[in-house]
Amino acid sequence: MKFYIETFGCTANFGNSQDAAHALQEMGHWPSSLEDADAVIVNTCAVTEKTERKILRRLRQLQGTRLIVAGCLSAALPESIRSISCRERLGPLSGSAARAIADLFEDKLMTCPSSSPQCSSRVPLAACQDLCGVVNISEGCMGGCSYCIVRKARGDLTSCRPEEVVGAAERLARSGIAEVQLAAQDTAAYGIDIGTSLPDLLEKVTEIPGRFMVRVGMMNPDTFRPILEDLIKSFRSPKVYRFLHLPLQSGSNRILESMGRRYSAGDFLKIAEAFRSSFPDLSLITDVIVGFPGETEDDFLQTVDLIGLLQPDKVNVTRFSRRPGTAAARWYDMPDRIKKDRSRVMTRLWMEIAAQRNQCYEGEITEAVVTERGRNGTMKARSANYAGIVVSGAPHLGSWRKISIVRSNPFYLEGILMP
Repeated sequence: MKFYIETFGCTANFGNSQDAAHALQEMGHWPSSLEDADAVIVNTCAVTEKTERKILRRLRQLQGTRLIVAGCLSAALPESIRSISCRERLGPLSGSAARAIADLFEDKLMTCPSSSPQCSSRVPLAACQDLCGVVNISEGCMGGCSYCIVRKARGDLTSCRPEEVVGAAERLARSGIAEVQLAAQDTAAYGIDIGTSLPDLLEKVTEIPGRFMVRVGMMNPDTFRPILEDLIKSFRSPKVYRFLHLPLQSGSNRILESMGRRYSAGDFLKIAEAFRSSFPDLSLITDVIVGFPGETEDDFLQTVDLIGLLQPDKVNVTRFSRRPGTAAARWYDMPDRIKKDRSRVMTRLWMEIAAQRNQCYEGEITEAVVTERGRNGTMKARSANYAGIVVSGAPHLGSWRKISIVRSNPFYLEGILMP
């Protein structure tokens, strides 16, 4: 069977697609183009209404007997895809879901030719595109956010066994992967349900032989706080990027409480300041929701002030979106024009901050690992603090190179390779 996977959403979703692709390849099936595929698998996301509309448009284009709809939209909002003609609807993708997919296409089963590079390789499909591989360390979370539909799709926290995670990371490292991304809905919560922790896991992963970097995915402040000191120790490993994705969502304690977030703005700042104190060149990304029900101008300005104080490298700005079945969907939804205005203000602010922060790198020489192909013949590299660098020339994927930073913008640095 020839299969094609198209993925929407977060890093964890891409990790799910990678796991399913790997499992299908292990069973003797192989990836192909959309045009040639027997099975077309779309791994969906349900995080916002805008994303849902985009995915539904794509599903209508692809609908037919080849189509398998999987992921959060299928699991949390099955009624939204009821009108889509497809062979099957599945929940979140996984290696076990691959068997169900293969069974649905029994008439297309055949053995992958032994000469096929896709069949002979044990590298997960997602890793074939570049040298970044995803390892999902858990599913679900411990939160109860009033606006979030992902919990409905993913359920309670279920951590993978440490040996499973280490085994997956080892396979990636042996294949020559330059970057292992540990992903989850909340990586800081890892292990709470099975008597271990993220710092313990990082110790095991960084002991794997080979020269590769580890990127730790998004961590919620409430599960982060109990392991703060141990995580700082873990991040001192030369194999761990000095990179933190720590979602704020709002700088107003009143709104944070309404959101069901289990921390205060002060708690958030203490974590960020502790990491910045330990790692002055830390790359820090955060998330903000604007226009949450009940958010006043003063609430929003508190968020603006906190972002100004925090000086993050990037802010993922999202306008509040009602999600069916969530508590916040029942509350007053403010006019779109207010959300748009606040989104513009927040976006302008973080881009100004990012431009200033990136400008500080100009003239520096840094060592970075080449992780993926860029556009127009360029390559992308990552420094030890996860700063993105675009370089011309033809450096080998996976190679570590000294790069002189010559230009910058709010989104990335531009550099030239040093001899």
